[in-house]
Amino acid sequence: MTNPPKLGVGVLYQPVLDPLLRSADWPADYLEIIPDTLWHDAGRGTQPRFDVDKDVRSMLEGVRERMPILMHGIGLSIGSSEPLDEEYVEQFRSWAAWLDCPWVSEHLAYSAAETDEGSVVAGLTLPVPLEESTVDLIGPRLAHLSGLLGLPVALENNVYYFRTPGETLSEPEVLNRLCAWGEGSILLDVHNLYVNVRNGVMDADEYLRALDLTAVREIHIAGGMEIDNFYVDAHSGIPPAEVWELLDTVAPLCSNLGGVTFEVLGSWFDTVGADGLAGVIDRARVSLAAPDGRPS
Repeated sequence: MTNPPKLGVGVLYQPVLDPLLRSADWPADYLEIIPDTLWHDAGRGTQPRFDVDKDVRSMLEGVRERMPILMHGIGLSIGSSEPLDEEYVEQFRSWAAWLDCPWVSEHLAYSAAETDEGSVVAGLTLPVPLEESTVDLIGPRLAHLSGLLGLPVALENNVYYFRTPGETLSEPEVLNRLCAWGEGSILLDVHNLYVNVRNGVMDADEYLRALDLTAVREIHIAGGMEIDNFYVDAHSGIPPAEVWELLDTVAPLCSNLGGVTFEVLGSWFDTVGADGLAGVIDRARVSLAAPDGRPS
């Protein structure tokens, strides 16, 4: 994997951030967007299929003049067995080129499936089975997608609220094998990992020992909450202490790490506040600067 640019610490875009984003007090080094939330998709075969509000386009034009922008996909559906949606891929590619993204990311998941009545879009990312057939399916698709986009594609690890019987591989094994295809790399979401640890699905030390950390291009951090005896990936506030510990441990070991992105839902921004957001950014920079796995 070629060395990515070192972007620093970024924030996932939410509309509630607009006033801060336009101000001199914006604390982050870059902005990450989920493009599906910023365009209207009228569906396959519709012309024009994608519509973008002029205010959104103007906002992004202003941001890209000030800082790098990354794109985090939720609709590429890399884990589907049906062919890639070429219209969607072209829209995604054109935005990545327009915004001059150094890399893009997507989930190790699927969101669309072919049925007897046509393609069905779930509206959320669903984890793929961890087995050889998944690697055989996604590997060529990942290489093809990277070629179409002209960019490296980082795959994000998933949240699992229970173990799936019969799986033959671990998630690190799947991610490691997929990184051998094309420009594949990893977006390591340490909050997702913490969710899995908190719910008794995985062991963090075992997971990180098995994962090829040299393939990690980006890290996500976030906060969550407990609901009905499950800890959920709610992006609800600042990261808990255990997530900071994971970041402190793993960030210095990721020799090709390009950035750390904080995810918080807009509905929780008032709870975090501008000062809290700046505090998370500063704390993540400490983790990035630590040479020995712990902040100095």
